[in-house]
Amino acid sequence: MRSQNDISAKFSALSMGEKLILGGSIVFAIAALILPWIKVSVSGAAGFAGASATKTAVGDPAAIWGWLALLVAIILAGIVIARLMDMQLPALPPQYTWGQAFAALGGALLVFTLLKAWRIQAVDVGGGLSGVDKSFGFGFFIGIIAAVVVAAGAYMMYTEEKGGAIGGGFRR
Repeated sequence: MRSQNDISAKFSALSMGEKLILGGSIVFAIAALILPWIKVSVSGAAGFAGASATKTAVGDPAAIWGWLALLVAIILAGIVIARLMDMQLPALPPQYTWGQAFAALGGALLVFTLLKAWRIQAVDVGGGLSGVDKSFGFGFFIGIIAAVVVAAGAYMMYTEEKGGAIGGGFRR
């Protein structure tokens, strides 16, 4: 079994890009599975109480974008955790690098999150009725910030690999 100091030392040795990817992916996964991304409220009328309902990122509308974003976040976190635990990662095809893989997955996470937001915004919940309101839940805002953090970390990994000045760098 690994000692606590060993894990702490390995975590400290991670680059800033890897830390951003790991932290952002974990926060995104929690936000996608637990926190509300859309809230629909109906105001009370004629003596009846109002009601509201919420859905997570993996719920309707357009659940596919939430599931794909969650899958990408889990894959990214898994790669960084595998590196942290000194696991041997598979060899990529010769024309691709780990920096490119991180950049592609980080960009995909951000795009899937924005597509989910677009579908939430496009939902017509009232059907023309007054008193029905739809809004983004606080989970969406946490999720979009986490997706931007992951994309920034992935960009840092990519630019470090290309010899850029900002931190990152996936050591094989």
